[in-house]
Amino acid sequence: MNFNSTQIITAIVIILAVPYLIIVLRRASSQNFPFIKALNPFYTKEMQEADELKKSISPIMDEIETQRVAKFIKYWADKFENNSLTVQDVEALNAKLANGEADQVNGILTVHPEGKAMFNRINHDLKLRAAAVVVPAEAEEATSLV
Repeated sequence: MNFNSTQIITAIVIILAVPYLIIVLRRASSQNFPFIKALNPFYTKEMQEADELKKSISPIMDEIETQRVAKFIKYWADKFENNSLTVQDVEALNAKLANGEADQVNGILTVHPEGKAMFNRINHDLKLRAAAVVVPAEAEEATSLV
């Protein structure tokens, strides 16, 4: 009986695949793993429990995030509608922009055009003040070097 290389490779694959599939089916049925995750030999029971915990906590986290965004919107809407935007508020919004929360800041400014105008006016004044502080400091450094 002569076997060629294709038959040998096919036999080896079958010999390895059948026990692996049996193990996967046992893991899927006895440990309640999803079939796709049971195919991963490194997927453990702890990982499954963590996934289930994430799924159970997800609605709570969504609600917390929703409440946080609602408070953000209410706070800034009140500021804009009462024309009580201050320099500290603009600095806080600039800090949020710097921290990567541009979507929230741009969203609230878009909803309140008069608030956006106030923000831009105060922000422009802040930039002018910062530029005025930098220019004398540079002049002072240049005179100290001479």
